[in-house]
Amino acid sequence: MSAAEIAHRVLETASRQAARRHDGGWDGVEPRGPLTMIRGIRSRIITSSPDLSALIAREADHVRAGNFCLLGARWPKPPLIPPDPSFWRIDPETGESFPQWDAYAFDISFRHGINTREIKRVWEINRLQFLVPLAADAVLKNRNDSVLLAGMIRSWVAGNPPFRGPSWVSGIELALRIISVAVALSIIGVDSLDSVTRKAALRFFFAHVDWIRRFPSLNSSANNHRIAELAGLIVGATMAPGFPGAVELREDSWRALLAEIDRQIHPDGVGAEQSPGYSAFSIELFLVAAMALEREGSLSAATVARLSAWSEHSLWLMDSDAKVPAIGDFDDCRAIATTQAPEPRYVASIVAAVSGCVGRPDLAPPAKDPAIRDVVLGSANVSPAQPVGMRSFPSGGVSVIRSWHKDPVVLTFDHGPIGYRSIAAHGHADALSIWLSVGGQPVIVDAGTYLYHSNRNLRDLFRDTTVHNTLSLDGTGSSRPSGPFNWATKANARLVSSDNAPTARVVAEHDGYVAQYGVRHRRTVEFDDASQFTIVDELLEALTDRNVTVSFLLDPACRSSVEPDGSGILITHNNLQFIRIASAGPLRARVVRGDEATGLGWLSPSFGVRIPTDQILFEGQLYKPSTITISVLETWTHKR
Repeated sequence: MSAAEIAHRVLETASRQAARRHDGGWDGVEPRGPLTMIRGIRSRIITSSPDLSALIAREADHVRAGNFCLLGARWPKPPLIPPDPSFWRIDPETGESFPQWDAYAFDISFRHGINTREIKRVWEINRLQFLVPLAADAVLKNRNDSVLLAGMIRSWVAGNPPFRGPSWVSGIELALRIISVAVALSIIGVDSLDSVTRKAALRFFFAHVDWIRRFPSLNSSANNHRIAELAGLIVGATMAPGFPGAVELREDSWRALLAEIDRQIHPDGVGAEQSPGYSAFSIELFLVAAMALEREGSLSAATVARLSAWSEHSLWLMDSDAKVPAIGDFDDCRAIATTQAPEPRYVASIVAAVSGCVGRPDLAPPAKDPAIRDVVLGSANVSPAQPVGMRSFPSGGVSVIRSWHKDPVVLTFDHGPIGYRSIAAHGHADALSIWLSVGGQPVIVDAGTYLYHSNRNLRDLFRDTTVHNTLSLDGTGSSRPSGPFNWATKANARLVSSDNAPTARVVAEHDGYVAQYGVRHRRTVEFDDASQFTIVDELLEALTDRNVTVSFLLDPACRSSVEPDGSGILITHNNLQFIRIASAGPLRARVVRGDEATGLGWLSPSFGVRIPTDQILFEGQLYKPSTITISVLETWTHKR
């Protein structure tokens, strides 16, 4: 830590100890002024398309029936809706109350779970994002659901006294809860609430804004959490304008938010956290704050340029089905969620919102799923146009090769830093990894995230080099974790060269094996502009042979089989052979699937979910460069 961060942590610890005195429950929160709304949201909801209205209705029915399924877990169905206040503390894995619910928030240790439980799921339901489709459905059907919505808010307030229990541990959770309640109330109208609920809601915003303001995520912790906190302060101070210094708080938070966007999105559009999903989340939070302040149409040219660069980069990552690789961490987070289920095209949804915000229809994605944020934030329509060719994003450390010669083919090559700031909290040890999609079908994919807090071994495994599409040396990763959101060592990758003529060719290397083995890993990726990629891996300065593994993890829709001589792998989709991966060097292939002993052959398609899939391993001693070709077969292109 830097001296500044050490000083901040000391002061923060003292402030947290002093905050123990704030133990008067909700009665100790003294709100003043009116409860207001974010203007324009209700009228936008009324314009929802039939598809979106039907989706909203289905989700609202789930809420009214007490059906909650989030992050791969289903909550016990409460006997009544609104539920008893004890409902908010239920751990869905056990059906029992989560430990330490009544403890002072900062006494709760959750980094490696509480009695091996996953706090992330409990946080998720307490974000209250399901209130938004419930309110929207009431407006669209002209239902008088204000009583139900008010009951939900009062139930949550009764079950979560200020600053006690897991719901108050992390500022990002408070911020997302602010946004959920603010959007829901702005849809249904605060005038529809009874006086008791209006006062409870005002206390809710006061307590949340005050807690975030006093305990910000700064220094090494200032990643997407800080963006969420700033957005939450803006929205909360908009809903509760009587909060002391509300006007100054909104303006100061807005200026800080603009600065964070500049820091956390590289000039070339790549997110500094090295996670397309988290970058989209940060952009959505920014757009929510801009909407609350009615600043969407008055953004500076510099901010518009940064948002546009992010959207353009995201379009390069997207396949023809508007999906992007799941690079780095992602926990299905969203600022405004229409459904409890994950959104496979979440990044595309935010690209569409940016396209509408900055007035750039050329940035519209090729497809997107209907979502409430479309009408709240003002999303653009989709566009079939997509980029073709090769482009490197040097600041963020990503190169993308795209071809429409016979079939849409997208290959992404990572040569960037492991993550953002010193702790690189949401990065993976994926230096020089690739991801591949063919014809809108993901083929070579990322292992995903799976869990954060409840299982140290699995958290480390899903970030490890061995489960990513790159080279591992003697079973060692290029970067090695130290805790669920820290790293003991971090590989430094760099782009060596990037050429687009006569064919696409990218060369990059990293130093993750220098300290222990005295070698650098260099990878070259070439495309023949038709149907074949060539990947060359070599260890520079190697004095002796090293046991290496080059891994490729397949999407579960694909299956693989090893050719008899072990030199190649045939990949099928829908019983049709469409990819051949072959080794022309010293490495031989095998396939592993769902191996519990090694942890290989597993994919987490969404947080909390783990399924077996094929993982191709080319293994052997690397005494000369390894050349692996990935070829799209003629049978596939003819069939399609």
